[in-house]
Amino acid sequence: MSPNIISHRRPADRPKNTRTKRKVLAGGLTTAVVLAGAGLLGFGQPWASAAANVSFDTGTGLSFIVNGTNGNMTSLKHNGTELTASGYAAGQFESGWSSATVTSQTFNSGSSILVSAANTSIGVTQYYFARKSDNTIYMATSITKALNPGEARFITRLKPSLLTTSPEAARTKNATTTVEGSDVFAFANGQTASKFYSSQRLIAQQPFGASGNGHGAYIIPAYTDMTSGGPFFRDIEVNDTGSAVNITHYMFSGHQQTEALRLGLHGPYALALTDGAAPAARSMDFLAAFIPGMLSNAQRGGVSGTASGTWNGLKATVGLAGTNGQYWGQVKSGKFVIGHVKPGTYTATLYAGELAVGTKTITVAAAATTTLAMTGSVPAAGTLFQIGTFDGTPAGFTNADKIETMHPSDTRMAAWKNTATTSTFPMAEFKSVNSPIALSFNLSSVPANGAKLRIATTSNFAGGRPAVSIGGWTSPTSASPTPTNLNSRSVTRGTWRGINTTYTFTVPASALKAGSNTLSISVLSGSSGETFLSPNFIFDGLALDPA
Repeated sequence: MSPNIISHRRPADRPKNTRTKRKVLAGGLTTAVVLAGAGLLGFGQPWASAAANVSFDTGTGLSFIVNGTNGNMTSLKHNGTELTASGYAAGQFESGWSSATVTSQTFNSGSSILVSAANTSIGVTQYYFARKSDNTIYMATSITKALNPGEARFITRLKPSLLTTSPEAARTKNATTTVEGSDVFAFANGQTASKFYSSQRLIAQQPFGASGNGHGAYIIPAYTDMTSGGPFFRDIEVNDTGSAVNITHYMFSGHQQTEALRLGLHGPYALALTDGAAPAARSMDFLAAFIPGMLSNAQRGGVSGTASGTWNGLKATVGLAGTNGQYWGQVKSGKFVIGHVKPGTYTATLYAGELAVGTKTITVAAAATTTLAMTGSVPAAGTLFQIGTFDGTPAGFTNADKIETMHPSDTRMAAWKNTATTSTFPMAEFKSVNSPIALSFNLSSVPANGAKLRIATTSNFAGGRPAVSIGGWTSPTSASPTPTNLNSRSVTRGTWRGINTTYTFTVPASALKAGSNTLSISVLSGSSGETFLSPNFIFDGLALDPA
């Protein structure tokens, strides 16, 4: 045995016979489940310390090797071709470990295998499960301590010469200059690319990866209930750097993160190999019979309910968030269902678009369906003028349609001007780029008590928030409280998702006049910065009403 390997005790319980039917959740949220791959089971072989590397071949085109000393996946082959990029690991937690306690357990004479790599010093265990005739490596990650640095990800680094179809917006190879940090780059034509520009909202996330030359490698995200950030959070997925195609499953990051790390078992998720086509999403419930700490359907509950309110045609979503996980379901015809929920207490939030419009507290029990009625409406539109829609996004503002896949400096972006109309208003205001922004508007008459201006934002950077002036009047600093600091770049990372905040300014009648008026909006912040890394905020909507 290698001196770095510590003997691992055999688990007290073996996986139960998976032909046993699961309990049915009340209300019909789930049906009885017979575990997939039951023919591969039987009594598992005892956990064994890995004195050497652990390898497995599915027999249908996928084979891999896990290093017995550090738990990194060192080889990943498809139809005999090595996919691993030269000098990199085929898969690892974060940037990999120098040592770990690696053990393995086989089932039914080796027809399937579970490999466990435990790093007790940081409190993380990485699991790999594979079975014959299935070209998929199923994984889960147990996190029991706060992490430093504060990220949790599984990343595979594969050959770009083979996998040539990665997302173009995140393909940074051949870039000529660095735009910011070491992660946003530009080409000679002024167009930009970044690993951040390949991402999907969790609520709509589908398998992602790259393909080419008869090979495909894709992450199937599956269960993201222990990730953080809510249904609209997004993070890095696929990035071709030229030396490797990095395919990343993020479980937690500090990239404009609104929630803390959730401790517990993250996943399962999977790495699937194909002949090129993306795999379909699939259930991974059968892994509850193998992976320690994974709850089965019978140990989970669900929520069924109704949602009502005025949403102005926006899609509505109900989300749950608590220490035990996060879950969501879309509202259809006033009803929603959320299944597969771990028992616990949650804050339920009703969203119209991406804007939270109502909250409640709910407790979910195992093998039961909890009912919930949610109500909430979007803010009323302005009667004197309205720009944008109060939906928690900058949709409709200039450059909002490009910001997810381009840096603000990209030559394909419209100019970030200091003057705007209701139809050309920019999605973001930067202290060193386009602040203040002057907006002209007309009033047929001056409201007797002045006017109320609402500026809704979706995110901020470096304390940036709006301050306004009009007709010689300037808003007091008390009307622009300092926003929550997420300690992260936002809009330059390709996201607007942060903490939605509405600032309300009461404009005196003396500052207004019948006819043309000019509103000036500035970025208020005690910090400074250059160009697009200066303090900034993102617009959700602006509305003016009589006070």
